[in-house]
Amino acid sequence: MSDSTVPPIPPAPAAPSERRGLSVPDLLVALGVVLLGALLLAGTLRIPFGINAVVGPRVVPLIVSVGTLLLGTLLTVNVLRGGRAEPAAEEDTDPDAQPDLRQPGLILGGFLLGAALLQPLGFVIGTALMYFSVGFAFGERRAPLLAGVALAVALVTYVVFTRGLGLTLPAGLLRGVL
Repeated sequence: MSDSTVPPIPPAPAAPSERRGLSVPDLLVALGVVLLGALLLAGTLRIPFGINAVVGPRVVPLIVSVGTLLLGTLLTVNVLRGGRAEPAAEEDTDPDAQPDLRQPGLILGGFLLGAALLQPLGFVIGTALMYFSVGFAFGERRAPLLAGVALAVALVTYVVFTRGLGLTLPAGLLRGVL
């Protein structure tokens, strides 16, 4: 009572490396991680040794920089072997759609403006501009509320860094008030 007709086995789908060539965006990201790791390592090696030559101020930055460099190298090898970053199955994205760069542009613009105004206006106002730009980029349109929250978070950050950690940050326009 066995069935003599066996359906044909469909061919296996092609591996990602066989379907497409080298992914330039993935390669750029991988090389960017390698560059970041190399820059972190170069900066880490400039940190002077502490009192104890085994565990000093270099240990954690060295672990992070070597780990970043290793990760970037592995990513680069994977991309060169044909690997690609694919959206997860549950993501509702269109890989062929043009990216909307307004939000990253707002965040970057706010960061650059805040960094440029950090010395003349002070840490609190400069970082508040950065926080404001992030909130605005994420869709918050109640400007007075957003400005108040940004100023409050920047002020708390200033107090923690200056009084709690003993760091010196520019007071700017708020000199004498803070």
